[in-house]
Amino acid sequence: MGRQRIEYGSAPEQFGHLYLPAEPTGAALPVVMLLHGGYWSADYHLNLATAFAMELAKSGVAAWNVEYRRVGAGGGWTETSADVQAALAAVGDLLPAHSPVPLDPSDVRLLGHSAGAQLAVWLAGQRDSSIRPERVVSQAGALDLASRAATRRGSVVLEALFGVPFVTDPRTYHDASPLHRVPTGVPTVCLHGAEDVQVPVAASRVYVEAALAAGDRAVLWEVPGEGHNDFLDRGSRSWALSLRAALDPAPWLSDGGA
Repeated sequence: MGRQRIEYGSAPEQFGHLYLPAEPTGAALPVVMLLHGGYWSADYHLNLATAFAMELAKSGVAAWNVEYRRVGAGGGWTETSADVQAALAAVGDLLPAHSPVPLDPSDVRLLGHSAGAQLAVWLAGQRDSSIRPERVVSQAGALDLASRAATRRGSVVLEALFGVPFVTDPRTYHDASPLHRVPTGVPTVCLHGAEDVQVPVAASRVYVEAALAAGDRAVLWEVPGEGHNDFLDRGSRSWALSLRAALDPAPWLSDGGA
């Protein structure tokens, strides 16, 4: 049924693309909301997730591929976090108003890659949201920003996002770090390439351990031989496993066969 551009705010970056199956069944469709990565920077755009959004629509669900204000494009943590919350809320009212087929706001799934995974898992922890996701899928997620900043890994990028160094305002870094927000109450599947050098797999291991200890349902699917950007390659094992994590019933109960 093609692609629809839907604006969820008045700023130029506050929009998303809605993809629907070519032959919908008539039943209300689950919605997968995608959050692209790219260091929270204006150098990267929602087209990083376009191919996967189209693949999801071919698989029979609605895909909501979201753009948001980023550093260098009207964003910083305040604006970026507000945008992803607004984009999720739009699934409950704005998207159904534009969609020619019914959508199911009780079955919304979040999926993000890298910086987008941090946003997705952080968003799952917003318990006062009008839309509560049914699951969250983290692809190579940067899930502990506080530790990265404290050890100076990625500190320049994070200072640009938060506007202050870690030593000045550690609370802000902790509040934005999914690791420090468990339990979320939302089942979580973390996928991570074993050869990832940009965001080492330890980030997902530590998160899943903490989530389980806090009482959440969580699982890590570690992908041997693949790295950070294999999630963008439709021929990769990471791509295939991401589809399973987004579409299968209760994937958090499986090891993924990774």
